[in-house]
Amino acid sequence: MKKNLLAAMLLMTLALATQAQELKWKVTGRVANAEAQDTLTVIDVKTQRSVTTLNVKDGQIIPAVGTLTEPVFCAIQREGRTGWIMSFVLEGGTVTLDVDLDNSVLPGASGTPMNDDLSPLLRYLAHPVGGYNPTKDEEYAGHILSLVREIVLRHAWDALGPFIIQMTQTRYTPTETLALISLLSEQQKGDLDMQRLQDNMTLAAETDEGCMFRELTGVGRDGQLARLSDYVGRGHYVLADFWASWCGPCKARMPQVIGLARRYADRGLQVIGITMKEPVEASERAVGQLDIPFPQIYQSTPMSTYGITAIPAFILFAPDGTILLRRTISPEAVEAKLESLLASSRIVK
Repeated sequence: MKKNLLAAMLLMTLALATQAQELKWKVTGRVANAEAQDTLTVIDVKTQRSVTTLNVKDGQIIPAVGTLTEPVFCAIQREGRTGWIMSFVLEGGTVTLDVDLDNSVLPGASGTPMNDDLSPLLRYLAHPVGGYNPTKDEEYAGHILSLVREIVLRHAWDALGPFIIQMTQTRYTPTETLALISLLSEQQKGDLDMQRLQDNMTLAAETDEGCMFRELTGVGRDGQLARLSDYVGRGHYVLADFWASWCGPCKARMPQVIGLARRYADRGLQVIGITMKEPVEASERAVGQLDIPFPQIYQSTPMSTYGITAIPAFILFAPDGTILLRRTISPEAVEAKLESLLASSRIVK
């Protein structure tokens, strides 16, 4: 009898534990720029696997429900489109999404604890106050950093802290990223992905803004040895564009980079391309297809030399080789920075 009672109590305890771990979620909301009937896929950002499907009718998400054992950080992809719309947390409760299929950032996600804390950042990324102005990019990045810092401080002991650092780390400097990581609990710092990011940012901080450039060698378009020092530190501003033929966003913005190279060539700017993780043949083929006119350095080591882990990315070097700018920013913001620099200095040609 006692054995049966103990067994029953054990089963009840297990059932309660399972129930406690089971998070029931529901997703509702609105979708702008959708077809009358549309389908969205919710993707786990970490595993890149589909979590669920959202059906949309007349701009409204037909409520979807499900269960999970822990919060999942998600992006949205429209059926038949490339690229993700970032980002919300699928967690216990009802999350209400504000989706715009023409924006790469969710304008809003609310209704659950993590999403409510994430929402101010999403709103600012999707619709900056006063609109995005390339001439105020540093101010824009500073406000993003402030919002992210608030989230990290509130979520230093759970997974949202590390996730938001990973999601936004290309928008500010390596030193600033390391400062955010330092706010995390020891447990979250011990996460494998966070350890890798910290190692990369520690390396990148050695070539942060204000530091002197480091030599980088590879192969030029003529098949001969090519050095970064062939261009940097020779009395001109140099813009290094880190890209690859397999990187869709890199290729999408290449016409703007080419425009920069042509407009500022006679004002003392040299643009160079530095490719990431691909054979020379693939790089050379893409250069021809995109009609890129500026020099290239293939098969170099931008990751181990400069800590470049995400592309597209720019590094802007001063005439003496000092690093002036190294963040993932738009070509328009780079141009605004150049205009400011060129207006206040004389370029040695």
